[in-house]
Amino acid sequence: MGFLDEFKKVISNSLRSKEKSAVAIDLGISSVKVVQLRKERGRAILETYGELACGPYNDLAVGQATPLSADKYVELIRNLFKEANVTAKVGAIAIPLSHSLIVSAEIPEMPEARLPEVIPLEARKYVPVPISEVILDWWVVPRSQSDFAPATDASTQSSETSFSLDASASGRKMEVLIASIHKDSIREYQSIASKLNLSVDAFEIETFSSIRSVMPNDLSATTILDIGAGSSKIAIVDYGIVRLSHTIPKGSQDITMSISSSLNVPFNKAEEIKRRLGLVGDVEKGDLVELISPTVEYIFAEANKTMLKYQKDHKRPINKIVLIGGGAMLKGILEVARGIVGVPVVLGLPFDKVEAPSFLNNVLKEAGPEFAVAIGLALRKLEDL
Repeated sequence: MGFLDEFKKVISNSLRSKEKSAVAIDLGISSVKVVQLRKERGRAILETYGELACGPYNDLAVGQATPLSADKYVELIRNLFKEANVTAKVGAIAIPLSHSLIVSAEIPEMPEARLPEVIPLEARKYVPVPISEVILDWWVVPRSQSDFAPATDASTQSSETSFSLDASASGRKMEVLIASIHKDSIREYQSIASKLNLSVDAFEIETFSSIRSVMPNDLSATTILDIGAGSSKIAIVDYGIVRLSHTIPKGSQDITMSISSSLNVPFNKAEEIKRRLGLVGDVEKGDLVELISPTVEYIFAEANKTMLKYQKDHKRPINKIVLIGGGAMLKGILEVARGIVGVPVVLGLPFDKVEAPSFLNNVLKEAGPEFAVAIGLALRKLEDL
């Protein structure tokens, strides 16, 4: 089954043949990111990218998390398109994890042909609203390593994958990953796209976009930790499939608020101090590390607990943690993380998946963690062109 087929718009074949560029929009509550890629001889070429903070559009400071109304998002994106010189007429929008739900469920083993009738019934146990109000998709999780086919991105996770299932096996279970998105969220994003005169026929939960952009080309168990403004999100990916998704209720905004409160400075000044010094600098009124460390340590301690539980439950070691999101750019964060968790910690490098001028290498490497979702989503959209 195709994800969000119910809401996809039809684009004529003639339009598809003409369009070679696509723009991906990552709608955050702290900032909005866009990436435009061009498809050329099977390669993904970076044409432009950009970011604008949401705060000023609600009379708040840069870095402050604030959900915007649809009209405010349209205003922001128009300005961002102009600043970044976005020219693509087709695109895709990432669905925030907060507007979706990803759960792993065990159900009696059965032929996959029966799943369309069984999954909605099972999903009622987890989805807090009527099933008629959400869109569902699902993937069967193979039972053992021998059942897995190599996968490098979320697009390979399909409910049409072939498995050898014994429908008559008594008492045997199968694991299914279920994803749901509220229909109202899709309607709102469709409205935003329409006001931008942008043809959007692809919507994807941000977790799957980030997997596509930063996951290594192997089947090891890896944790993707997205340190956002209002929260941090963990996805444990094993054999190319999301096996666990968890949200930590602290993010980079909490760090700024700690600095603001401790130093008695405005939020915007605290944000500037955080970005300039991070975990490696001192301020006049004390050691900045002492102010920031409790929040950072909490995030990684929670991530470590989640990983330890997964390793215990599944008897699979976690290979490493890949950091993405604005909080991943905090100076000194890698050193602090490595002292808390027992696995290697690296920064996500999503721009490595696209071609760009070599003189931009350092800039793109530094900005990369923030654009993991947008890059992964743009790569997904290029597959349709």
